[in-house]
Amino acid sequence: MAQKDSLQPLAVAMFAAATGAFSTLAGIAATAGSPSMDSADGSIKVEPDVVATLTRVPSTGVSFVTRFVKADIGNVVAMMLGTPGDDAEMDAMQLSIVAETVAQIATAMGEALATETGASSEGVHSEVVNDAAGFPVPPFTSFTAPISVGDSLQSSVTIDFDGLSLTKMDIKPQVSPAASSSGSSASADAAAAMAAAMAGPPSATVSPNRQRPTPEGQAAQFAPMQPTGIRPAAPGQSNLDLVHDVPLEISAVLGQTELSLREVVAMVPGSVFELDKLSTEPIDLYVNNILIARGEVVVVDDKFAVKISELNPVVDRI
Repeated sequence: MAQKDSLQPLAVAMFAAATGAFSTLAGIAATAGSPSMDSADGSIKVEPDVVATLTRVPSTGVSFVTRFVKADIGNVVAMMLGTPGDDAEMDAMQLSIVAETVAQIATAMGEALATETGASSEGVHSEVVNDAAGFPVPPFTSFTAPISVGDSLQSSVTIDFDGLSLTKMDIKPQVSPAASSSGSSASADAAAAMAAAMAGPPSATVSPNRQRPTPEGQAAQFAPMQPTGIRPAAPGQSNLDLVHDVPLEISAVLGQTELSLREVVAMVPGSVFELDKLSTEPIDLYVNNILIARGEVVVVDDKFAVKISELNPVVDRI
């Protein structure tokens, strides 16, 4: 992978990919300003007004965090759907669309990172992370750029690179003047040690002033063991009473179909959509998502019920 003298060109390319994704999703031209760099020794916090994604680039083993302003992404979603935005709290459907939107934007940024570093963009994947434990460990080098979508929406997006990912890209972590003071020397040494462990030989330099000896590894020794034999119960002696009271969830599935996101959010009372089964076909019964039977719909005491017609059916369709 090509050496990089600075993260700046890489960040610029990633923000350009983000604005391209914004433009495609919202149908309005988007632009990004010049990114500013910062560094931090602390963990990334999960803020209520921010939605964050973790993007992985499998071809390089690199990952990065992207942080978006939740309300601004909600306005982008409103542009996508052609509905006016408001200040009301987003419902579950809107939050789901927001999560999918930021995942697509972050994935476009990950593909740009792969292209800029000469790696494959295959398998780049992004997901929303709601728990701080799901983020990489500090220290971080961050880039924040202002984003303009059309003439009305002004927002910002932040990219966070952890030290380990920078090492995998052959880029030295950027350290701010505050982080390089004597009070943060321990964090700097830790970052250098992590970089040495990933990229350097056993005697790699840990810090400019000292070297850390590499411990010698020894092969693990295990005592020989034999697997415990299975002793099946004699016929008629299996004690199923132990599991008879375990509750199971049964789902009766009338049929399935696929709709686009635009069709789903456009639903109103009275909307009709077609399923993939004929009205004469039996419905499927699932236990914990496993097909166990088929049957016909009947009515018992003014309630829907299912009359079993086939047990352990052969799956003959998707």
